Amino acid sequence: MVDVAADLRTGLVRALGPLDRATMRHSIADAAALAQLREEATVRLARHASEADQSRLLGVRAVILRVLGDFDGAEIDAAAAVKYAEAIGADLLLAPARARLAQVKRVQRHFEEADGLFALAEAGELPRTLTGAARAYAALSCLAQGRVTEALIHLQRASEYNPHNFVMQIVETGLDLAEERAAKGGFGPPPRGWAERAGHPAPDLFKDQPSGRYGYLGPEGRPVVKAAFTQAGDFRGGVAAVRQSDWGAIDKHGTVVVPMLYDSLETPTVDGRNVLGFVGGVAVAGQRGRYGVVHKSGRIVIPPRYQHIAVHPAGFLVSMDGYSWGTAGLDGAEIRPPRMDRAEAARTLDAAVSIDDGPL
Repeated sequence: MVDVAADLRTGLVRALGPLDRATMRHSIADAAALAQLREEATVRLARHASEADQSRLLGVRAVILRVLGDFDGAEIDAAAAVKYAEAIGADLLLAPARARLAQVKRVQRHFEEADGLFALAEAGELPRTLTGAARAYAALSCLAQGRVTEALIHLQRASEYNPHNFVMQIVETGLDLAEERAAKGGFGPPPRGWAERAGHPAPDLFKDQPSGRYGYLGPEGRPVVKAAFTQAGDFRGGVAAVRQSDWGAIDKHGTVVVPMLYDSLETPTVDGRNVLGFVGGVAVAGQRGRYGVVHKSGRIVIPPRYQHIAVHPAGFLVSMDGYSWGTAGLDGAEIRPPRMDRAEAARTLDAAVSIDDGPL
């Protein structure tokens, strides 16, 4: 589970210059290094076929193309990076991919799309440094629209979450621009909440009192998914776990995306939580006393064969008896057989976590 783009991102930090105040785009500190990074990303894309590798490498190349002014090429790469990340569903892949596509939309001045993608890039099981980087760039989108108060909220969160020099330079420039724009045109409209920025991506759970069943309400408070379920959870990552006689999952339109085949869809996490539904695009699915993993698309990641499974950002802890633990990757393939204690198994996955918090 080596991050094949980690060194390219490090090189990208050195090749990029400070933010240009007029365009709110990064300047170029080393054009030759930037061209070399683009070529190396292209070479690696031909060598590494996994969805995770493709998403990471396309994300880096999208940043390079955007900085070089090739917005069409950057949009193609960034959109493909999102598509590959969605196929896996892991928040650590999805968030930076969405933020990079948002960046392209921002410089193209497609602000509604940019703001929605930035909001979605904040959602999920994420380290604060990644959320902070996304919010720093979201602030620039708000400043371009005259949403100064909202930009200041983003900048405050960015400075709290990510103290890295690269992000703090964006924050400092953003604060200067906010002061200038507030002096000229005021602070703009009231700040929007997350759901409004994200375009209300998920209906809200409600219980129909006469029937005792659960359904979902749209942003105007009217049912968009009728109350047909005996049990149901909140939407997470675009899907919700629901039960009629057995458990499955629906999308926001009420379409069944995970068949109603399971005894449970309650997902233990490595940090000790039990989440009803999906975490990072997957859920632990129980069937006849055994547990597996199902993707939010309905694809089986791990067939129900274990007694215990816990979701980790880099894969899964698995056990046949609750005493001896092993690990599996995000694709479900076994990495280490169940011969370790739980803490040791968790440490092996901890070592595989790569946080892509920029440049976005």
